[in-house]
Amino acid sequence: MKFTVLFLSFMIVMAIHRMWETFFKKGRLKGKIEKKWTLSALTVVHFTVGIGCIIEHFIIRREINLFVTFLGLGMFFFALVGRTWAIKTLGNYHSPHIETREGQPLITTGPYKYLRHPIYFFTMFELTGFPLIPNAFYSFTIALFIYIPLLMLRLYYEEKSMIDTFAEEYLSYSKKVRALLPFRQKV
Repeated sequence: MKFTVLFLSFMIVMAIHRMWETFFKKGRLKGKIEKKWTLSALTVVHFTVGIGCIIEHFIIRREINLFVTFLGLGMFFFALVGRTWAIKTLGNYHSPHIETREGQPLITTGPYKYLRHPIYFFTMFELTGFPLIPNAFYSFTIALFIYIPLLMLRLYYEEKSMIDTFAEEYLSYSKKVRALLPFRQKV
């Protein structure tokens, strides 16, 4: 019972945080949005994983494996800190869409010094760690086999958009910094 109350409280707080960050945060600079459908698709799967966690917790009633729970919490909070760092580094240029603005600089500081797409990197940890907290293995499977491939498709579209926007500057940056793995490429 105690785990259920903590888990549901956690779910509510994180859902409010994510909705505010994605849909209601003010001060963003507006620009040209591409492949708008990707945000809708990712949002639906994100929501499905969250609701799936609740359903699995109440219907399947697995015995909670604390190792798996703490692994999920660790992954989730690692992702939360990393996403926050990446979003703060982008400042007003952060957008939940694939969006570019006229005169926008190419951000290569903070986590962007190590990864071209740190928000996607940390989101993968968030969405695979989250279902581990309540030991929701079906929801974990949805995150792994539906959400992450959708995110990779979106990354592909964003790469194209960045090349169109920043041309040679982005191509040079992409030769030095990997998209998702935080290890330096040989130049």
